[in-house]
Amino acid sequence: MKFAYRRSATDAQAIEVDIVPLPERQGVYRVTVGEHVFELDDRLFHRAVFLKEAGNITLQFEGREYYLFDANQRRQVPPMHAGDLHAPMAGKIIHVLVQPGERVKAGATLLILEAMKMEQQITAPHDGVVARLLCREGDQVTTGAELVVLEPTSPGS
Repeated sequence: MKFAYRRSATDAQAIEVDIVPLPERQGVYRVTVGEHVFELDDRLFHRAVFLKEAGNITLQFEGREYYLFDANQRRQVPPMHAGDLHAPMAGKIIHVLVQPGERVKAGATLLILEAMKMEQQITAPHDGVVARLLCREGDQVTTGAELVVLEPTSPGS
């Protein structure tokens, strides 16, 4: 299987990828990424999670998340507005610690996301008021999903 990806949605350089099963070694694949060649055992795929959406691939492996963007679909990433908080990786919302209308200080934990058996605290980037919660405890969310809208407060308010 051959395809090309970009390191970011706006990257001009495409990197060729080729994945070929090795007939002489059941369950082993030769993966060529640009000039780099790897041999991967299919047991690796029991420890990794893939999500393919609109030609883009998200790979979660050993607590990290990697993004591959389809080289045939050069797209601009939609800008994130100040105060909009997004999921850093796919996972489950396990605790929501704030309510709409609540005032919070920069650094306050707003909610906790569990992803790959790790807890990710979603914190306020600045002082503000929780305008909207876009998730509930127990919700499964995808990478980049908007979780909270936080309206900044002016100093002294």
